[in-house]
Amino acid sequence: MAVWATVDDVAAWVGVGVDSRMTAATAAALAWANRTRPDLDPEVDPPFDVHHAVVLYASLLYKERVSPQGFDTYAETVAEYDTGNAMTNIYRLIGSRKPVAR
Repeated sequence: MAVWATVDDVAAWVGVGVDSRMTAATAAALAWANRTRPDLDPEVDPPFDVHHAVVLYASLLYKERVSPQGFDTYAETVAEYDTGNAMTNIYRLIGSRKPVAR
């Protein structure tokens, strides 16, 4: 069985324990990744950049669900969390919008 990403990977990235919301976020991120990269066999381990993209996307989904405002931010810090930049990075890592031979 391939390891595109696990709930434990997401928990380690986020820095919290596993809960049911994280399981749902990981499942949604895996489904999205399989739709985004149909050229990759879901039964084979993906390249590390694709694995990391799934972990990052699941983390974003998880953080969105636990924050009433959508995404956690820290008002004391100078830089705010920009989800647009995060998604751009995720798209880049997963290889979104790659040309597909017909």
